[in-house]
Amino acid sequence: MKYGYGWEKLHTAVHSLAASQTQKERLVNALVFNLTHITPENDLPEPMHEDFKNFISEMTSVEPKSDEGSYQATVNTLDQIGVDRAIAKIIGFYDTVCRYSEPF
Repeated sequence: MKYGYGWEKLHTAVHSLAASQTQKERLVNALVFNLTHITPENDLPEPMHEDFKNFISEMTSVEPKSDEGSYQATVNTLDQIGVDRAIAKIIGFYDTVCRYSEPF
């Protein structure tokens, strides 16, 4: 599969979003354990590259304090609308990569 690794990481990220923690914890886990491992140029269709890079940049825009990482620091500043948008963005990335992927 051409975008297999990107699909796998996004698929796992979507599963992380459905876990039993708080929404913010699930979002951080999806980012830290899955999306950080995606290299857009290798793992995603070209039309997604800039949008994905911008999203990751946005999700690391807050300077961490003490032992939290930049994803945690950024997610901690989001209100419910921001969390909902970030989650929808991840699901949208997954949907897009699925549309570009070959059937199994």
